[in-house]
Amino acid sequence: MAEEVFVNKVAESGLISIDLEEFYPKGTIKTFDLRGYLFMELILKEKDFRAALQTTDWSVYQDAYVAINCSVDAIIPMWAYMLVASHLQPVAKDVVFGDEQKLINSLFLKNLAHFDVVVM
Repeated sequence: MAEEVFVNKVAESGLISIDLEEFYPKGTIKTFDLRGYLFMELILKEKDFRAALQTTDWSVYQDAYVAINCSVDAIIPMWAYMLVASHLQPVAKDVVFGDEQKLINSLFLKNLAHFDVVVM
């Protein structure tokens, strides 16, 4: 009986195998919660908010990926998120408006977009 030879047709097809874990964000991921800056966890007072941001230690976010969100059900004006982002911009690697999962998804897609495919 002749010896059977197995041929790996997938390896010969030229398909590229990708390990998606390579695109998972590497680095520290932190969340900036606006909840602690609200009056009675309900209302954002602009003067108090701006003063509190001035005294915040932003170095804890150094070289981290930061998600800015509010964990309580309150109406937060968009300028509040942008003001926090302006303070984080010099220290953080990247800033996203949303929860931690949205940050991870955003970073994953950015990393995937930089994937260089070589067509043979």
